[in-house]
Amino acid sequence: MLTRPGKNKTRQRVHDRIRKKVMGTAERPRLNVYRSLNHIYAQLVNDL
Repeated sequence: MLTRPGKNKTRQRVHDRIRKKVMGTAERPRLNVYRSLNHIYAQLVNDL
């Protein structure tokens, strides 16, 4: 299987761009939600 050499670099750039905008604080933490097949998990993240 052939992969593009810049694929991971592009993915990392998109990830960094999104994380720059999304930031939790002590007053307003970020809500992270994971939905599995059977359960829903929620986590409050303080990005200090």
